[in-house]
Amino acid sequence: MTKSRQTKSMAFGLRLREAPAPGHDVEFELRPDDDELAHLVCCRDVTWRVAFCGARETSINPDAQVICTMCIEEANAMRPGFMDGTRIICPVDGNPCPDEREIDARIARESGQGSA
Repeated sequence: MTKSRQTKSMAFGLRLREAPAPGHDVEFELRPDDDELAHLVCCRDVTWRVAFCGARETSINPDAQVICTMCIEEANAMRPGFMDGTRIICPVDGNPCPDEREIDARIARESGQGSA
């Protein structure tokens, strides 16, 4: 898997609307759009609602090409060089990020597209 694809696996698209209130369990909307800015979240986080930069989200964009600079800066501050190797290292816990299959399965669950 390429670094670019791994980064996109960690990201979801920016939507200019408010995320649901904490505790309000709503599925993410799947919105593929390669022209949309994406934010980074920890793949292992219980909820993907808040990005590293603090943005709150309600959608997942698997096609995003541009990643939020603030998210990259925050992740790099947490774990300098997290993207320097052949695999992305989790800025939160220092372990290798999950593979694409695991990320795709979580996206399917979070968006109500299946229980893969």
